[in-house]
Amino acid sequence: MTLGTWDPNLESADSDVLLDPALLNRLITYDRENGLSRLEQLLDDADKQRLAGLMKIDHGSWRAAAEGLPDTDVVHLIRFFAVAENLPGWEAGADSPVIPLAKVLRQRGARLDKSLLQWLREVNENRFLPYGPL
Repeated sequence: MTLGTWDPNLESADSDVLLDPALLNRLITYDRENGLSRLEQLLDDADKQRLAGLMKIDHGSWRAAAEGLPDTDVVHLIRFFAVAENLPGWEAGADSPVIPLAKVLRQRGARLDKSLLQWLREVNENRFLPYGPL
């Protein structure tokens, strides 16, 4: 286990993390290129702190951001956030972006397959994933 560093000045400067297509594509690429096992090394300290704010963005904003994405990209984002939540300061519980992203897939009629559900349980201890509080 590693401990992160927290710089309050950096957080106040970057409090508004936007869900723009370039950022979403960057996050998708971490999974697409099999980088999730090295995520802590791939993100520098400033990114770890700045992007941790993504975990607290409201679910409606996440659903809107995922609306135009293909199902495969939504799954990549689910996988990214399931792993990212293990980073210090990224814990999200019932606020996890995985929950609204999984909801987008359900609304489209796409189901999370059994292997993905098992993988989520293996890489993350958040009991709310993937469907939120029941």
